[in-house]
Amino acid sequence: MNSSTERLEGAKGCGFNDCLDILRELPVFNGVPLDVIKVLAYLSGREEFGAGDALCEQGEPLDRCYYLLCGEVEMTRQTEDCEVSFSKRGKEFFFGGLGLMGSVKALYTVRAAADTQCLVLTREKFLKTAERFPDILPKILGNVVDHVFRWEEAFLKAHAAECAQKGEMGLSLF
Repeated sequence: MNSSTERLEGAKGCGFNDCLDILRELPVFNGVPLDVIKVLAYLSGREEFGAGDALCEQGEPLDRCYYLLCGEVEMTRQTEDCEVSFSKRGKEFFFGGLGLMGSVKALYTVRAAADTQCLVLTREKFLKTAERFPDILPKILGNVVDHVFRWEEAFLKAHAAECAQKGEMGLSLF
């Protein structure tokens, strides 16, 4: 992790108001009261990563979520005998939201492909906020369920024949 205090070119500011604006726009927090979002914005921080630095490693605990302020990340997954690159994402990419709500391990390694700045919220700070405002959890859970169903529907449309051939079942059948 890069400890430089210089702002990377193209990065949004990361003052309180910037964090508040970002969190208000994230689908996971849709419908959450503004006072709670303000607390989460106050508890969020900025982290910088140099090219090649891991934001999270496959198999390691995923205990925070990330919002890319600037830069680019690459997602890879180690299989039995090789590492497969899935995607590169840039500014405004959000990931790790499920890690806020439970003890999970990262399914992918996410590395900075270039110098990158992220807005970061840890599970510990999120859960302390949820203890103080327990009414937010059903709303956030509903947002996550909606996202899973939308994602799965799009995936099934794109891969219907392949899924039928392999007998794959979707998460929404859980």
